[in-house]
Amino acid sequence: MELISKNIVFAFGLFLIYSGFLMFFNPERARAIIGKAGSTIVINYGELIVRLLLGISFVISAKSNAYELYFRVFGYFLIISAVILMLTPIKTHHKFSTKAAETLRPIYLRICAPFSIAFGILILMAIFK
Repeated sequence: MELISKNIVFAFGLFLIYSGFLMFFNPERARAIIGKAGSTIVINYGELIVRLLLGISFVISAKSNAYELYFRVFGYFLIISAVILMLTPIKTHHKFSTKAAETLRPIYLRICAPFSIAFGILILMAIFK
């Protein structure tokens, strides 16, 4: 189970790196993706189930990680936020994500991109440490 969890966390690190490059080189596409959150039942619960599994994976892989506290805190944050969003009406979630996508200007996404890439790299380094 721990190996599966580490692989899921590893994939998340790669996802953050990919997302960072997407935000930097194609911020309009990133905005469109953000705006789709909660737009359908499948997208809403698919996103939240992935978030929940990712949180569980962080908690499980924390046991054998040099950064156990950070992994555990981040994992529980993901789990709790997934449960809260599952209890939130889909229309409310979609309305929030649409508003966020409208508010996010391409320059904001480009500024955030290096942080996403750096966080992804840190996760990969932590998994292999």
